[in-house]
Amino acid sequence: MNERLLRRKDVQKIIPISTASIYCKMKDLKFPQVHKYGGTAFWKSTEIQEYIEKGEEYVHLKLLKQKDKLENVS
Repeated sequence: MNERLLRRKDVQKIIPISTASIYCKMKDLKFPQVHKYGGTAFWKSTEIQEYIEKGEEYVHLKLLKQKDKLENVS
C-alpha cells in the first residue's frame, strides 16, 4: 500500500482546526507528528486517519510510548 502524504492545508480540509492548534497539539503529543522530506512538512494519511477513527487520547498514548522507547534507547 502506498502511503499518501498530506500537506498542512490537506490535513485542515480533513480536520478543520487552526494551524496553531495543530502545532500546539503536536507539542503536547496529542496530534500525529509531522514528517519532513526535503525540508517540506507532511503528515502520513494513515496517521491522520488513525487520529480521526481512534481519537486524540489513543494517539497521545501511542506517542508517549514511542517517546519512552526513544528515551530508554539513549
